[in-house]
Amino acid sequence: MAGFLKNLFGGRAEKESEAVRQEKQEAAWEEKTELTETAEICYRRGKEYQRKGDLERARLYLERASTLYSNFDQVFDESEVLMEDCDEQIGTLEEEDLLYNELLEQVTEKAEELSNCQNYIWGLLGVARLQTVFERLSVCPGCGILGELRRVLDLFCQGLVRNLTEEEREYLQDFITRFYDFGDSESFADTANQVDTGDNQALQVFDMNGNSMFTCMHIFLDKCIYAFCGGFENVENAEPAETDFIACTLMEDYYLRTCEGDIRDLPQIREETSRIWSDCEFVQAEPDMQAVVERMDGYRKLDILSRS
Repeated sequence: MAGFLKNLFGGRAEKESEAVRQEKQEAAWEEKTELTETAEICYRRGKEYQRKGDLERARLYLERASTLYSNFDQVFDESEVLMEDCDEQIGTLEEEDLLYNELLEQVTEKAEELSNCQNYIWGLLGVARLQTVFERLSVCPGCGILGELRRVLDLFCQGLVRNLTEEEREYLQDFITRFYDFGDSESFADTANQVDTGDNQALQVFDMNGNSMFTCMHIFLDKCIYAFCGGFENVENAEPAETDFIACTLMEDYYLRTCEGDIRDLPQIREETSRIWSDCEFVQAEPDMQAVVERMDGYRKLDILSRS
């Protein structure tokens, strides 16, 4: 009798579990279908901006489409018609005189003159300026990992002046794995994941997509973690820093999406560009690590999206 009852209730539980699984699969399918529609909308919008000659915004939307079909299998399967042209147009835009392209070229040239240590510090100063942005976005569903940048920066600042403990190294290694996974998640690409910036505009998590910002940041942080785990005093022997990230702190996508006209004229863009080059002069002067920590601490309190 006990066995009969166990099988009876067990069978009911299995049926209920199967129903739940089916419901989840259908919800996932619907969500991915919505992502496919979003990818196609972004592609068409990008092409329209391209026809109008607004190449900055064309790149914004074409890169969004590219990320969606690159990160999600069903979007990839359903977007074959637009993918080839989208990739081709993005490649063409990488050769145009766009703001990021110009700044990246300048940063790359300057980075070749600096030591590996100086390039790592140059990038770390940029990461520090993103703490407030990340914490603001961390309240969005599925985006809690962005709030962990504070702890990561705490450990980086400590790692500049002392060796990290085994527990600290393990945390950083775990973080970078989860950080990578987040960049491929629906939470990253969901345009509903946004927060008010206080000026009647909304900052989206997906605004970190442009110019491969999130990818470049992941590569930079990954290399940083490797360098800190080996002792930052040995950073000259570490892999070359990912200097492409340095030009990404302009957060162009946010301004291209929420403002009209040439974003080069925006005070926030001008101010962040000035910080990038001020940081370059700072690292060229070979400051001691305590001075680096102090500069990072100041940046971590800064809201780069606000006009100073």
